[in-house]
Amino acid sequence: MLFKQWNEIAEPRHQLDSPVIIANEGTLQTSVLPQVTLPPIDLQNFSRVILTSAIMNPLFPEKLLKSTILGDLKVILDLSSGKMALDHPMHSWNFDENFPNEVDPAYVVEERSKTFELCAPIVSFGRTLLISVKENFLKTSPIFLNQIAKSVVCKLAQGAFEGEVVVLGTSDQITELKPVSDKETTLNPPEFVTSFVGAVITQLIEKSLPFQGLIAPSEGPVGFEKLNLVTMEELITLCHQWVDSNKEIYRNECYRRWRLDGAALGAQSGLYI
Repeated sequence: MLFKQWNEIAEPRHQLDSPVIIANEGTLQTSVLPQVTLPPIDLQNFSRVILTSAIMNPLFPEKLLKSTILGDLKVILDLSSGKMALDHPMHSWNFDENFPNEVDPAYVVEERSKTFELCAPIVSFGRTLLISVKENFLKTSPIFLNQIAKSVVCKLAQGAFEGEVVVLGTSDQITELKPVSDKETTLNPPEFVTSFVGAVITQLIEKSLPFQGLIAPSEGPVGFEKLNLVTMEELITLCHQWVDSNKEIYRNECYRRWRLDGAALGAQSGLYI
């Protein structure tokens, strides 16, 4: 078994579903949700699926693992709209007054075009499938991450995937590596997980799919996390079991990529100026 059994069990706090996207922030008119497209992949060809974020990419060096890109997971949000009358009147506000002073039932939305897109490569090495999503709290809406998590987990559930599902994530609310699974967790309140990994864990639990995972301590905002040397050593030791490579070569390559990606925390990463 990859993880030890723990006596103390606490319910993890997961990321809540984000509210619907609003077409116009001045109204309560709802808009469409992002649409997720997955490339056609036969899950029966794999014995393991790893779901993680880009902070863990140094643990999966492409050249060393001889990995292959099977396709791109794409998320598109199209807010394009032609001229159309609203079902409800639009209120305009005059801030010189205390209350809205104008209601125009014939308000018309002007034509506009806005499209947002996010891509994440789906990679395979050996009989392992790796889905790693690049996060950025400044540019990527949590709604995109939630929709990706829903689509990926639904694909696993519909395909009756019989292999191992592994989730690797980070949290700045913990101080040591924490195992989680569909049966138990070592997270204790107020410790919690958010973003893509939080959404994935939530969906796996809702679909009653067995999984194992690790949550690593990190520092920094979503998409810009940094890991310390002790955490990297633990992650490398655990992840080497999935890699068909010499352990020392694998460790050195992971450390090299960890520093190149700017994910190193502490004296080993250099000085901040």
